[in-house]
Amino acid sequence: MKLLKKAIDNFLYAFGKFSIVLVRFYMYVVYRPKAHFVDKSVQTNRLKEPCIVIANHTTIVDPPFILSVLKGKKSIVIAKDWYEKPGINWICRAAEGVPCDRFNLDTEWALLAKKELKKGRSVVIFPEGKCREDGQLNEFKSGFAFLARSTGYPVVSVGLDGKYTFGHRIHYVVDIPKKIERTKGLASSVDLENQSAQFRERVKLLKAAALRHNTATLPPPDTVYEVVPAQPEICEPVKENLSSVDSTLAYKSPCEQAGV
Repeated sequence: MKLLKKAIDNFLYAFGKFSIVLVRFYMYVVYRPKAHFVDKSVQTNRLKEPCIVIANHTTIVDPPFILSVLKGKKSIVIAKDWYEKPGINWICRAAEGVPCDRFNLDTEWALLAKKELKKGRSVVIFPEGKCREDGQLNEFKSGFAFLARSTGYPVVSVGLDGKYTFGHRIHYVVDIPKKIERTKGLASSVDLENQSAQFRERVKLLKAAALRHNTATLPPPDTVYEVVPAQPEICEPVKENLSSVDSTLAYKSPCEQAGV
């Protein structure tokens, strides 16, 4: 029985690898991806050295898309509840998925991801943790920052335009690698939250550049953004009362100032 189960697992793994090739072909034929690069030092979508890749998350198409367009050895962090689904576990394993429990405190995924990096594989993470289709970005969870800071591997931010419609050519923007170092004088958790917020602002601008098909207005890669803390959602009656407030008095973040 064990031999039969092992044979089935091996077959599904091999079939998953073949399916990934088909998915990559589909992505290039249907979406005709177009890469843009922030700096002349990075003019290739091949990940030559292991790194931690982060990107915005609009739909479930994002993971297979980014795995298809970025070349080189890669693993991807996948929500454990998805990874363990019998119907898709085979392709999650074939994609060298790293399961992460998003509903409980989970540190094992970081240890697994660290092993993948040491093997020479880059690790793809969507820090939002879930899709958001309204054009905005969810707050970034700090797991990627913890992994980058604790291992020393750089973070490569990617902005996806996220418009997976028939006939639309998908554009994406690749930033330069950036290492995360501990900020002196700050508690570790606060430092990670600050770093995550900075990268969120950067990815937000990269996404906007992908939508415009133009990186000319992007701030330099080493820009430090003034991050506005997340505000609680406002119910409709309150929104109506606030609509009469002069909008010029409202604070505008760097993203808003850039027309994002």
